[in-house]
Amino acid sequence: MVDKTIPRSCDTFVVLPPLTDSNFHIFGKNSDRPTKEVQEVILVSNEHTSENKNYVQCTHIQVPQVSTTYRCILSKPAWCWGAEMGANEHGVCIGNEAVYSKIAYDTRDKALTGLDIVRLALERAKNAKSAVEVIGELVEQYGQGGTCYDPTCNSPSGYDNSFLVVDDKEAWVVETCDRVWVAKHIKEGYYQISNIYGIEDDYTTHSKNLESFAKEKNLWDGKGKLNFAETFQESSSSCGRLTAGQNLLADLTKNGNFSVFDMMSILRDDQSGICMIDETGHGYTSTGSQVSVLTAADKRKSQIDVCHFFTATPNPKVSLFKPFIFSDKAELGPLTVSTPSEITTQRIHPLYAAHQKATREQLEDKRLKDFEHEGIMEIVNKMKSTDETYTDTYDTLFHDTVSAEIELLREHKPTKRS
Repeated sequence: MVDKTIPRSCDTFVVLPPLTDSNFHIFGKNSDRPTKEVQEVILVSNEHTSENKNYVQCTHIQVPQVSTTYRCILSKPAWCWGAEMGANEHGVCIGNEAVYSKIAYDTRDKALTGLDIVRLALERAKNAKSAVEVIGELVEQYGQGGTCYDPTCNSPSGYDNSFLVVDDKEAWVVETCDRVWVAKHIKEGYYQISNIYGIEDDYTTHSKNLESFAKEKNLWDGKGKLNFAETFQESSSSCGRLTAGQNLLADLTKNGNFSVFDMMSILRDDQSGICMIDETGHGYTSTGSQVSVLTAADKRKSQIDVCHFFTATPNPKVSLFKPFIFSDKAELGPLTVSTPSEITTQRIHPLYAAHQKATREQLEDKRLKDFEHEGIMEIVNKMKSTDETYTDTYDTLFHDTVSAEIELLREHKPTKRS
């Protein structure tokens, strides 16, 4: 039996105008997974890569392919098909959270995992509202089932999911239980999802089968409007990180100038547990992090409208956020992608290996944080600028930044102490 009092997943945040610097939409997520699980960052083309063009092989099941898909950058556990978080070429960002419902997960047949649903929605949706529709259709048709963890991790088999979906116009929260879901529209301010249901009877839309499913499971008497959290929440669930995150968001948005650095500071907050650090090597760690900055659709004036920052390594306190910008010829390079030989063993990629070999002193070298800060400031300043004379190309930006991070780790020589 899983101890529901222990937070076993992550936190996802969004801050919208009018609370943000330059009216940006700012998305952030820590992916808390088993400590020994490697998270890679990959780029998915919009060409069907499956040998069978008619179907997509997800983690446990196949689903029919669609005629049009979009390029995505994904942060994903190396062992599975799906993703914890990511973004597509149209500026749609999605992150998921584990939620624990009254419907036993271990008894379900293999189906889609929440990670599969994140990737499928990013590949298929051109905006946030469309992504909500894709998520809803997948949940209703296929349900959720099958392990969500690398079998070698000896972790609980799985969980239901909530999703935070953001684009340059709005945000949506989707909460699910097996084959039912509700969604709530977020137009301004801030929102956080964690490992507990948060939507009660204030949902904007819901699955067609919501009420019949709840009645069938003897969870609702049919009186009044169904309260989703009250109906499906496992009664013993709790999550202190949600309160901590809300307090951080309230404090950092009070001046109406919330920035990309503020979002990163939240993801790096270990006192709250939002940045999860495992000293034992056998628990859960923030294995990857993402922050995305999107210019509001009605405020676009720069050559750069959207930038996504990924760590691709554990513990954002000692990992750098590297920028990725979609362009016609954007490429990621091999430094955050697990090679086929490593997939069958440790599943590590070159950047992960460099971090594993580095000492704490090397990881905390001030030069690394200065390098990160300068790179982020350069991108954000260009996003704010109306100067149309920029001729910079960003096709290899992510790869170049990862390569520089590895070189900085190699160059640093730990100081000998007498």
